[in-house]
Amino acid sequence: MAESSPVLRSQSFPYGGMENPCLTFVTPTLLAGVRSLADVVAHEIAHSWTGNLVTNATWRDFWLNEGWTVWLERKIVAKIHSDPKTYDLKASLGLRGLVEAVQAFGPSHPYTALVPESEGVDPDDVFSRVPYEKGFNFLHYLSTVVGSEDFDGFAQAYIQKFKFQTVTSEDFKIFFEKHFVDRPEALRNIDWDGWYYSTGMPLIESKFDTTMINQVRTLGEKMMASRNIKKWESVVEPRMLRKWPASLWILLLDTLLLLQTGNHAKLAATHLDAIDAFAHHHFSTTHNSELRFRWFTLALRSDDLRVLDRTVEFLKEQGRMKFVRPLFRDLCATMGMVRGAAIFEDCKSRYHPIAAKMIQRDIESLKVSRKHSIAMYSNDFSGIFAQWLGLPQEYSGYSPMLAVVLGGLTVVTAVALSKRR
Repeated sequence: MAESSPVLRSQSFPYGGMENPCLTFVTPTLLAGVRSLADVVAHEIAHSWTGNLVTNATWRDFWLNEGWTVWLERKIVAKIHSDPKTYDLKASLGLRGLVEAVQAFGPSHPYTALVPESEGVDPDDVFSRVPYEKGFNFLHYLSTVVGSEDFDGFAQAYIQKFKFQTVTSEDFKIFFEKHFVDRPEALRNIDWDGWYYSTGMPLIESKFDTTMINQVRTLGEKMMASRNIKKWESVVEPRMLRKWPASLWILLLDTLLLLQTGNHAKLAATHLDAIDAFAHHHFSTTHNSELRFRWFTLALRSDDLRVLDRTVEFLKEQGRMKFVRPLFRDLCATMGMVRGAAIFEDCKSRYHPIAAKMIQRDIESLKVSRKHSIAMYSNDFSGIFAQWLGLPQEYSGYSPMLAVVLGGLTVVTAVALSKRR
């Protein structure tokens, strides 16, 4: 096979990487200084086989490109580190990305299906982690059905069979069943339609070794629940954190973000400072773009605008959609639509047209959603007063009572002040 060389693209490159025959384009955001984000290079090189040599026939079958390539990437990285647990760690981290993608669309949204409808659909609208991670989880599930070694052999046979061709999801199914025709019992247990067409999370949850992950998640839970550093130290000694790979730092921030979203919690500035100090100020000083993105997100969702200047600087220095799209959504949510849109206008000329288009769509969708939520309030006194108070519409019935209470408190306060005078 011809040699493949990576080429660093401009700051505005909207993707992590892009495979081309014998030439891989990668984003400058991979330059962290410690090779902590080299997985993307393995991913794009793996596309030489699954993507270029064997290619998905339609956008519905995009998972055959990306699911296979994520599977290969994780096998390669585990081999490089000589540690099979690396595969499980990366798989668990990927599952977190899938949860976020499903939450963004909604668990019943058709775009969360492994094989979604593509007729009349802009592929940019569908693009997410779903084909990557749901595809990987399906392939991993199949490897547990037939055995890991036999599945490795199937992967080679699949590439040989379909090299220099396009392939559909149905082609894949037919070839898999033909390859394992001597395993009728195993094949009977595979719900192909369920995996292909059901929305939301994967049909069957994959089980991975979570030894390292459990420790990190426990630390994240204790960090979110309390500022008591002794409780944090009971999970891991601060000096041990210096040995952590970037993937564990990413998992810690992902855990905090997941808990923050689930609990609708905002962390005080002093709480965020304590977390950063415990991490040897790694979050506030790192050059790793994955960590910067997550730290800025955690701070913005806590209304900590001390990171605003650094966030805007980050948005101006790169245009990778994985980072800029969610950050603009959070800016709009934290600072308001007008300010968020103004920052986007200031950055827009730096971005690739695809990125600019998708961010603009995100902002327009947020505006529509905001108008819809306002329109949900009734136009009577109860609805208007509930909106003014910031109460959900379902509590608007209490508005008259609250108005009386507030009015009474106002009168009492006025009388008390007049007596003092």
